[in-house]
Amino acid sequence: MIEDPAGSVVRHVYDRASRTWRTFPHPHARRPWPANYGYLVGTYNPSDDDKLDVIVLASVPLPTGTRVTVRPVGLLRRASGDDKIVAVRCDDPRYGSVRRLAEVPTDDLARILDWFADWEQPLPELADEEAAWATVEAARHS
Repeated sequence: MIEDPAGSVVRHVYDRASRTWRTFPHPHARRPWPANYGYLVGTYNPSDDDKLDVIVLASVPLPTGTRVTVRPVGLLRRASGDDKIVAVRCDDPRYGSVRRLAEVPTDDLARILDWFADWEQPLPELADEEAAWATVEAARHS
């Protein structure tokens, strides 16, 4: 589920009570999101008591509330434990064939790491697709 489209400078959070999306300034962002951002439906991340977050690479910004099929290709490991899955949109013309972190364009990964570097120390580290899939599987069974 996409919360924040690539290029967004605000956070979008779904309010179940009102069945609407709430928008507010991102508390840390100094520049627009480098990729689409959201969560994996049906998962749980105990580090932040919420769904597992996903950074979705796609050739276009995806609107808030869009459900897309993604393929995990990497993991952004954060010191806080609130790790982020790096995924590609499966039917995307640019990224749909990507299956491994090593196949993701290095400039895309650099933009993601730079975005987090604006406000997070120590810097997150990237792990491969095996780590991503293991994290997703664990989050499905939490």
